[in-house]
Amino acid sequence: MKKVLIWTLILSLCLALTAAPAMADGMYTPGSYTGTGTGHEEGISVTVTVDETSITDVVIDVSHETPMIGGLAGEELAAQILAAQGAEIDGVTGATETSGGVRRAVADALAQAMGGAAAAEKTPVADGSFQGTAPGFGLTGQMTCEVSFENGAITGIEVVEETDSLTGEWFANAKELLIPRLLEQQSLEVDAITGATASSNGIKNCVAKAIEAAGGVADEWYTPIEKSSETVVIDDYDVIVVGLGGSGVLSYCAAADQGASVFGLEAAGKIGGNSVCTYGPMALNSEYLKDLFNNGEDYINPDEVYQVWIDYVESEEKADIISEAVYSSGEALDYYVENFGFEFAGRGLLGSFVIPSWDKEWCVYTADPDTGWNILGPNKTYQFLRAMDIATAKNEKNAWMTELRGESLIFDDDGEVEGVLARYYDGTTYEIYGDTVILATGGFMGSNEMMMEVYGSCINAMGDTVNDGTGIRMGQSAGGATYALKTMPMVHISQVANLIRTDDLTADQKAVLTALALTTDMPMVTTGGEPWGNTNQSGTTDDKVSVEIVFAPDFMYYNIYTQADIDSIRENGLSEAQAAATSFFLSQGGTLPAAGTPVADIDEILTVGASFKDVLIADSIEDLAAQIGCDAAVLSETLGGVETSYYAVPCTSWCYGTVGGLDVDINMNVLREDGTPIENLFAVGQDSEGVCNVDGKAYTPWGGQAQSWTFVSGKIAGTAAAAYAMD
Repeated sequence: MKKVLIWTLILSLCLALTAAPAMADGMYTPGSYTGTGTGHEEGISVTVTVDETSITDVVIDVSHETPMIGGLAGEELAAQILAAQGAEIDGVTGATETSGGVRRAVADALAQAMGGAAAAEKTPVADGSFQGTAPGFGLTGQMTCEVSFENGAITGIEVVEETDSLTGEWFANAKELLIPRLLEQQSLEVDAITGATASSNGIKNCVAKAIEAAGGVADEWYTPIEKSSETVVIDDYDVIVVGLGGSGVLSYCAAADQGASVFGLEAAGKIGGNSVCTYGPMALNSEYLKDLFNNGEDYINPDEVYQVWIDYVESEEKADIISEAVYSSGEALDYYVENFGFEFAGRGLLGSFVIPSWDKEWCVYTADPDTGWNILGPNKTYQFLRAMDIATAKNEKNAWMTELRGESLIFDDDGEVEGVLARYYDGTTYEIYGDTVILATGGFMGSNEMMMEVYGSCINAMGDTVNDGTGIRMGQSAGGATYALKTMPMVHISQVANLIRTDDLTADQKAVLTALALTTDMPMVTTGGEPWGNTNQSGTTDDKVSVEIVFAPDFMYYNIYTQADIDSIRENGLSEAQAAATSFFLSQGGTLPAAGTPVADIDEILTVGASFKDVLIADSIEDLAAQIGCDAAVLSETLGGVETSYYAVPCTSWCYGTVGGLDVDINMNVLREDGTPIENLFAVGQDSEGVCNVDGKAYTPWGGQAQSWTFVSGKIAGTAAAAYAMD
């Protein structure tokens, strides 16, 4: 027995000595390696630099992530990776999706550094049904999915609880399209449904939690999915419509009504775009609305509206187009009601936001009888679908596709526009050829790069962010000019920087945090550390419309609280102004305590808020300045030099979309720099709404004006494009 033990020890020693040279070489091949991962959006990359035994540097690119959440997490995540010397990091609170994407990207990079891909084998999961809960798009609660497993595969996914559908119409689309793909691919690397990213990620994160509950490792289920390399050619259309939001649908309908053959493409998984999160359009003296709500009589003086509009933009350069926007608004609405089944019978005529005498100026879509209203307005996608069905039936060649993203224009040998290059969600390339192209991609709110280029800052999105400036870039590639590109974005809503969609705070606690951001009775400080007031651009206080914040640097400011202020809230409660500060539309379902009611849990609210970057907690002015990113001397002067503990709560703009776009003429033809039209290229909706506005001011905020422009510009462009193509 002793001889066996001795020989065993000798053999072990020999094996150890044989392995020693390899161990001395270390686990990594020195160099830099880049891994990729998916967070809230696709496109996270992490480059790790390693020597033989350790990670020496980390560079994280999260530029595609939400700026105020994932975009701020990169530096902290890099520090965690260096400290952990691997991918096993805690992540950043409030940036769960970004943290997960970074973690997987690091694992990918380190696998390369070790000479191979990550292990393909998955940790076994138990058979049965398991639940996972995660935040989605819903403002008032999380999502729960029940996931079934059998023989190591996902066999069923059911959403058993959600509040996403109360927040907008995107959730149903994510549910219908994403779940079958998850089941087919057996991978969490399935792309989120464009236009429903938050709901898609909610479902995927629920499935990830269920995998963990079943004994598996969720990161192992992010297996790559091969994209198609096929090219499909579609020929001989009269009109191609790029984007099927409100203006695109209405353009498609008008062109089809002229007998043209029309092909429509939409990057999102559903049509309607951000028009589905509006109440309805301005429509001046519509015959339909007069009969419904005003005994057949005119209800507004369009001459007065026209003159106010011209005075507001301080120019008659686009007087002909503004005239169309005013005098054709009612006529355009009547046209679509009569020919394509649109309805606005729900809420009567509403008054203007800013002109009290215009007490009947815009209207509200009739809500879907089956699904009613969400917090952003009536559910109305069914009306756009019905209109597209009517339009498509007008020509046997008419067709349209969703999840098909227009990428660029196609030019012939003479440099003339002859079509659109597009990419389907599965990677398939489409070459679509036609006589005319209408750009209806919805502005550029979803492009961080373009927002920085135009405004020097990004902004929180109220709706989907598929509107990434593609149409404007397409128009520019054809020689098109822009007009009033720096018109301020559409902002009516303020809120905290990052909505807390988890259960880290109760709804009532979230309401208190919102009140701290929105109250008007605390010192306000810009991102540069300077004083900020709640006056609008004309220098007068205006409580009727919340557009003032859009003029603040970076579209935000900070409400500043001292330690004494917080102590007072804990012991004496909120002030009258604080107790009345609630968010228009973006309420998270909570109720504020009455003024004077002690808020005993204020410290918990602030601590959780800080973890989500909704509160900055500082021990001094210098510390606070460092966190804000401003000059300490400037901030000290603003705060009167008082040294104490400070709490800065950011109040940020939440945006429906941008307004400035391509320059167009009265026919919606895109104009070159010299003012000549590109005869077969048109732009509508937010791709051209700058012609109704002016650089540096808020977009014309009458009430429903932007939605009205979708009707007016869509009718004009669709009719003109069809006429040009068929002539």
